[in-house]
Amino acid sequence: MSWCASLSPAFWEGYRELIPEDEGFRDRAPLYELYHKLNHYNLFGGGYASDALGLMEKLARIGDKRKKGGGGKLGV
Repeated sequence: MSWCASLSPAFWEGYRELIPEDEGFRDRAPLYELYHKLNHYNLFGGGYASDALGLMEKLARIGDKRKKGGGGKLGV
């Protein structure tokens, strides 16, 4: 939601008061964003491919870090 919408910090503060951020959300957020970047690349092409690749690399680093630390799935 945040990559394509200009929502203010005040919005997010109020949102998180109502719906607290789940543990592991920040690790999963690139995965959620990746879906939309891949969809936009499919529809429009252009720079969305490099954005998607960057997110995939970020997710791989998160996965590697969790693997070394003995963690399971993202956010678990």
